[in-house]
Amino acid sequence: MSKRNPAPLIGITCEAVSKRKDFADYDLLCDHRYAAAIAQAGGHPVLLPIAHDQRQLVRYLEGIDGLVIVGGDDLDPRWYGERPKKRTKIAFTKRSEFEAWLYRAGKKRRLPILGICYGMQLINVLEGGTLFQHIHPNKHKPPVDHEGKKTGYHAVKVLPHTRLGSIIGEGRKMVATEHHQGIRSLASHFIPAAVASDGLVEAMEHPSKPHIFTVQWHPERQPGTGITRRLFRAFVRACYEYQTQKKD
Repeated sequence: MSKRNPAPLIGITCEAVSKRKDFADYDLLCDHRYAAAIAQAGGHPVLLPIAHDQRQLVRYLEGIDGLVIVGGDDLDPRWYGERPKKRTKIAFTKRSEFEAWLYRAGKKRRLPILGICYGMQLINVLEGGTLFQHIHPNKHKPPVDHEGKKTGYHAVKVLPHTRLGSIIGEGRKMVATEHHQGIRSLASHFIPAAVASDGLVEAMEHPSKPHIFTVQWHPERQPGTGITRRLFRAFVRACYEYQTQKKD
């Protein structure tokens, strides 16, 4: 990056972990590998604490050149018209509300946004899609270990003629996985960019919104692989272009 255009500042959201009942007190945690992946790709990572003051939210948005919505617990199914089921572990509502505001406001500005795992699911729901509250591997042939209980990985197929395919390459890829929910109905105007062998959508994209990146897997957990390097470099490149346009 040049002196005129330093490394783009990329905001990363955090998971909220309750210390008392009903999140009366909580910790904010973030896997260091998210920040490491951004830094290795040439970005400057900064963690975003949950906020709801309008002035603070706007200041966050004005200060960053990109946004990463990280993995976490389950989005409240009432957001897509369902009641919580037994295995649904609902994420801190104020976290989801915070990220929803950032996504909606950032999208209007064409801020580059990367949704990972829960982050992709949140984007899908905010855009009108729905989720499986729990994937039942025994109902699919062949079964896919989405929760990563055996090896922590499974294969996905990156679909041809997609933006994701042009970034990380088309065809079969092994990806790090840890999720028990997934996309049931895809958000309007979005298309699948990668799928598992059981048909579950593993990445989605919008043909006219190239600034939105989503993957169901955890690329930050595969720092030495080409698919992770190429994905984060493409995202940071988009953030750099956004930063340049913002200054012009």
